[in-house]
Amino acid sequence: MRYKTHRGVDSKHEVITSTKVTPGSVDDGEMLDEMIKLHENNTQKEVETVVADSKYGTIDNFLLCHDLGVTAHMPFLERTQKGSGRRKGIFSKQAFQYDPETDTFICPASQRLTRQHYNKARGHYEYRAPKKACARCALRDKCTHAKGGRTLKRHLRQDEVDHMYTAASTREARRDIKKRQDLSERSFAWSTRYGYKRARWRRLWRMEIQDFLIAAIQNITILIKQTNRKNAQGEAQTKRKGRHSHTNTLFFHIGLLVRKFLGQCIPEPLLV
Repeated sequence: MRYKTHRGVDSKHEVITSTKVTPGSVDDGEMLDEMIKLHENNTQKEVETVVADSKYGTIDNFLLCHDLGVTAHMPFLERTQKGSGRRKGIFSKQAFQYDPETDTFICPASQRLTRQHYNKARGHYEYRAPKKACARCALRDKCTHAKGGRTLKRHLRQDEVDHMYTAASTREARRDIKKRQDLSERSFAWSTRYGYKRARWRRLWRMEIQDFLIAAIQNITILIKQTNRKNAQGEAQTKRKGRHSHTNTLFFHIGLLVRKFLGQCIPEPLLV
């Protein structure tokens, strides 16, 4: 509960390309920018597609990906929360039609919500229907629980956000999200073999050492497996020549594969 590990995984071979330990109170969605930078610094390759769960699917993260030229395959956080909490039993935002000519929203009862003010901290405008119209509306119970009536928010860069949402709703995106659930969670499950769930020391910098060691062990194991697969014939010949050359050959291939994995195959999606 004290610490949290954030991890980026290459989708082709499950190599851990970025990892970061933070206090447990840090939200996952705040880490996307740093995880992308760590990945690119470690691999010397630019991220083309990032795949993540809904905790990363904030407006800020979609706009971050837009500005970086990165395709974002992750569920939109606001839509995953639709119909829960205070929103339970009321119309979703998608039930309101936006009219760009008048810059207003039209509600299911045909009332117009006009732009009221701009929230500078969050970068969105707020729209509200006339208070009296909401008070006597027959659909009020299905629309809002607020005394002041229903309000909607529209981001200053909503057109760009909508463009990113469209890309995140494709069949390819859904396939990547499903694949990410298996690969990324499997990477964390694998790390429990090496004591991932328990902090061996106090203080963040010591936990970073533990995290790096666990990630290194997992990556070396992957490299060895790939060595055994791709060089089975060569290793068989080496064994026939003598055992003394086996270790040198293994480490040679590990070094070769490190450069290959962190250089050539990283255009695959980054899973976080």
